[in-house]
Formats: sequence, C-alpha cells, structure tokens
Amino acid sequence: MNINTFLSRIPLRYWGYLSLLLWGMAILFFLRPEPYNLNEGSAKALLLVWSIVDQVAASVVTFSAPDLRALLFLPVAILWTGNVFAAKALTTILFAYTIRLLYLWNRHSVNAESALIASGLLIVSPLMLEQIDTLSPGIYLLLAFAFGAWLNVEYRLNPRPGGGWYFAQLLVSAFTVSLHPIGLAYPLALLWSWHKEPLDKKQQKYFFVGVSFVVLFTLLVLKGWNYIEWFQNPIKSLAITILGSPLNSAMSAVSWVVGGFMLAGLIIVVAKQYYNLWSDFTGRTFLIGLTLGITTSDSVWGIIALSLILYYGIPLLLKLHHVRADKGFVQQRGLMMLFIIILSTVFMRADKNYYEIRQSGLLSDEDQLIHILAEEAENTRKIAEEDKSEKNPILLRVASQWPSRTMIACKCDTLPLPPAAQDPQAQLTMLRSMTHLLFNPRQANNTALARNLSILGGEVIETIALQPGGVLLHFKSTDTQANLKNSK
Repeated sequence: MNINTFLSRIPLRYWGYLSLLLWGMAILFFLRPEPYNLNEGSAKALLLVWSIVDQVAASVVTFSAPDLRALLFLPVAILWTGNVFAAKALTTILFAYTIRLLYLWNRHSVNAESALIASGLLIVSPLMLEQIDTLSPGIYLLLAFAFGAWLNVEYRLNPRPGGGWYFAQLLVSAFTVSLHPIGLAYPLALLWSWHKEPLDKKQQKYFFVGVSFVVLFTLLVLKGWNYIEWFQNPIKSLAITILGSPLNSAMSAVSWVVGGFMLAGLIIVVAKQYYNLWSDFTGRTFLIGLTLGITTSDSVWGIIALSLILYYGIPLLLKLHHVRADKGFVQQRGLMMLFIIILSTVFMRADKNYYEIRQSGLLSDEDQLIHILAEEAENTRKIAEEDKSEKNPILLRVASQWPSRTMIACKCDTLPLPPAAQDPQAQLTMLRSMTHLLFNPRQANNTALARNLSILGGEVIETIALQPGGVLLHFKSTDTQANLKNSK
C-alpha cells in the first residue's frame, strides 16, 4: 500500500480534527503567559473558583456575583489553581469545538464549500485571537449560540418535557444572559421558535415559563451587566475585527476606511439574507444579537457581526459565478479566491503584529498601571521578608477600578472603588484601611471621587504613577496609622 492510497482512506472529518489540533497548538504560542490583558469578568470568575477550590477566603466575594464563566473555569481551577494560562488553553479548546459546530451547521444549511471557507477565515481572525487571550465573553457567547442551536435540534428530535435537553437549554440561556446584553439573543430566539413552531401546547408552556424565569432570575441576581461600556463606536469595533486592536485608543484613517467597508458589507448581507437569517435558528440568534449589540457596539458585537458576514456573505459571493462545465476555475471561483487571499493575508498580518506586541512585553494603558502596582507589591513583600523583627509589618490593601485584574496581577488584598463621598474628609474616612488606590480619573463616573482626592492634597496622598490609563495613588496616613497601631 503506497502513501497516497493510505491517505485517501482517511475520512475527511479526521483531516478537520487534525487541522483544529495544529491550529490549537499554534495559537498557544500567541497567548500571554503573564497575568495581564484579561477581561475583568473572567478575572473575577477565575478568582472565585480559585478561592473555592483552595478553600481560602478572598475579597472577591465582595465584588458582586460573577457570571457563569465560573462553571467553565472550575475544571482547570481544580487541576491548576492560580494558572491563568490553563484557562486560556481551555478557551482555545472550546473555540475549536465552536468552529466545528458552526461548520456542521453551515454545511447543513448552505453547503460544505461555504462552511469551510467561513470557518477557516473566522478561526484565523485577529479578533478571535484577542478574545481568547483576554478571556473575553465573545468566545463563550459564540460557543453558547452554536451549542444552543444544536440542543434545540436534539430536543425537537426527541422531546421530553423536563428532561436533560430541556434543562440544558435553560442553562445555556442563563449562561448567555450572564455574559453580555447580546446574550439575550439566544433565549429570545428560543422563545420565538416555540411561539411559531411549537410541538404541542404543553411543551410550549414549559419553555415560555422556564426560559422567562431563568432570564429574569439571572438578571436579578447579577443586577444587570458589570463592566459594560455602552454606545461605543461601531466603526472602530468593526475595524478591529479585521485589523486587530491598537495599543492606544486612537483610530487611524485606515481603521475608519476598513470599518466603513465592514459596516457597508454588514448592511448588504443583512438586507440580502434577511429571510434566510430569520428562518434559521442560528441565523435568527445572530440577527437578534446584532440588533441588541448596537447598544454596546463593542468587540463582542464585532464578533457577532464578523460571524454573520462570513457565514451569510460568502454564499452571496459564491452565487456571483455559477458553476458551469465550460468555465475554467478562475471564472468559476476567481473572485472567491481573491477574497480569501486578501482577507487571510490581512488576518495573518494582524496576528503576527499581535504576537510581536506580546513578545515585546508591551501592555495596554490600564495594564501598565496594574503592572506598576504589581512591582510595588513585590518590592513590599521583599522588604517584609528581609525584616526579621516583624514588629512593623507593612500592609498593602488596594482599592481598584479593576479589582479582579489587579488582585490576580499583584497578589494582594484588593477591593472595588468606594463610592464618592459628600466631602473629602468623609472620603478619607471611607478609605482609612487602604494603602493604594488605582483608577482612571478621566472617566465621567469617577469625577466626584477624583475631586475629593485632589482636595486632600499631597500631605495625605502621593501620586506614584500617572499614566494614560489612569493614576496610582498611595495614602501616607494609612501606613502611619497602621504602624502606630501595630507598635501599640
């Protein structure tokens, strides 16, 4: 048996598994091993499961309830407590599974060629790399949408009210809603499908009551969505899907042009494929998510927009040239090949740029500030270790605008920012146990707090670092009071 005969006998799906395996191994080299560049919600979920597994009391329980990403992080927390990279590796595996689900869905609803092209481009897009590295909710939302659509099909093939598939769909509904406002798209699409295509009245009632209760209960427990920035620039988010995120927040002329083209393409695809989108469960979920996501227009919305463009826009390009025997390959697929070459080249160039930034050690504005605090905490620990007397231990307690990310990076007691007090003296009393404060005074919701701190003056507070991402302050009086108390 020669090698060609042996290779031809290997089923095609195994070649797909091998491709996903090689992609997963390659993507791990692009991820940051250090505890920076994380999403605040994921950092909170990691801290909570680490605290539960190690049975250690931590201030993370005061940060408000985490989203349901904690359920996904629990296995890696049990095996590798305190390891952020393990969570990134798990997310890589989950995204590979997401691509498989999306490929199977699109192959069934459109054709294998469209599914292969769209999935191949989506998996090398720079935005997906960034979402995996930051553990952002977009990756998990895409997984939940694809897995939820599969659950819907499985349940309808074998309907059992109150069975496992039913509760699995309720869990996916709670999971998506806990992550992001776009997560409401899945339960809304599920309710619409049972409104228009019910198997019977009894099961329809079960889904209406169950899904509605789970969604309202999740929103009530989480008190909405934390760390969501509303009404961002959609052009910028769409440009990031192609070019990747810049280190600074400024947009170049190229970003405006690319984002404008993406927005135009998105409008065209939605207009031409509206019927196909709404008639398909996954497409309906994407369309509802795209509509809800306009309220944020962040990178998560960009993921939904990119997925919709690829899985519903590529079939439009393929229809431009009908396959006929008298046409050559260039005439049949020339435009499609040009599209693949240009887009994949831009994607891989952006991925390379992301890798170079990671290798150089450059951090975002906020992470630079957190890194300075981490170095301060490390120096404090070294001083404490060298002090053999242990009469005046140096305390380090931080109030941070990004408490979970700060706690993971500096490995110190961290609490959220306090509310702004009526006067500076009351603010100082509120912060009497804090040694450091980390926040961005330029943001509108921090204006009152910044004003109180500025009035207190340099006798009480000193500025350790002033960065574009915010300011790191040190309270002098806290160390004095703590040392006096310890000496007594």
